[in-house]
Amino acid sequence: MDPNEIWAANRLVSGPASDGGRARVPTLSTRNATTRAVSEAITNEEKSAAFHKEFFPPKMNNSSVPQDPVYPEPAYEWRPISDDLLHRVIAKMKPYKATRAGSFPNCVFIFNAHLLVPFYGAIYRALDALKYYPEGWNHVDSLVLRKPGKTNYADPAAYRPICLTVGDARVYHAVKTAQLATQAELARILPKNHYG
Repeated sequence: MDPNEIWAANRLVSGPASDGGRARVPTLSTRNATTRAVSEAITNEEKSAAFHKEFFPPKMNNSSVPQDPVYPEPAYEWRPISDDLLHRVIAKMKPYKATRAGSFPNCVFIFNAHLLVPFYGAIYRALDALKYYPEGWNHVDSLVLRKPGKTNYADPAAYRPICLTVGDARVYHAVKTAQLATQAELARILPKNHYG
């Protein structure tokens, strides 16, 4: 190793820590809907607030749910999750969708469903029977990605959020959603030609 290489290595080792080339969100410009005045979001806190306003609608001032609602009789009888439904839901999952760090990606469930379904089916049925929801499953990591092809990345609308969830919770939610949608269709709760 020659002296120049040693000097370069020393400079890299003793230099300040960096973020490894992490993408930086540029200064964002937001327009007030009533005054039409443009304001800039420069700090991370201001950018976070601009993204929050763009991605999430404001809370309603008044709830549309009556104070003392009277619910009709259930339209269908609740049934536990079946292993067959669990197999069908896992088969429809996208294999390489990202999950939270430390949790199983979808491909683990897809390629090992024959091994996992007997265990996960029993666990999910027990969660329903005990009316228990694991604490960490409601935690979601939200990331902001640029929408490709946009000309102005100073506009918060040029970005989109993605949510990283726990893999186990993702399967559970997908099964419960499929179960609810199937029962709602069979009980004719949804209007005809309902989209979604």
